[in-house]
Amino acid sequence: SAMPMLNRIAKPTLIIHAKDDPFMDHQVIPKPESLPPQVEYQLTEHGGHVGFIGGTLLHPQMWLESRIPDWLTTYLEAKSC
Repeated sequence: SAMPMLNRIAKPTLIIHAKDDPFMDHQVIPKPESLPPQVEYQLTEHGGHVGFIGGTLLHPQMWLESRIPDWLTTYLEAKSC
């Protein structure tokens, strides 16, 4: 687990974790107060290990394909102000 090193993160960072991840159980969910302000931790109910797939079988939607650019855009817009 990288948990002991999270407080060393100095750059803006988005961490996404799903509660139903079969490899990363509840013991690796950090307490919000233990994270530095530049770390945004997003905990979702579902997503598996690297899933985060929605939509239908014929028209799957990859949630990460929109979430990550949205987060980066917000950060870049704030930085340019």
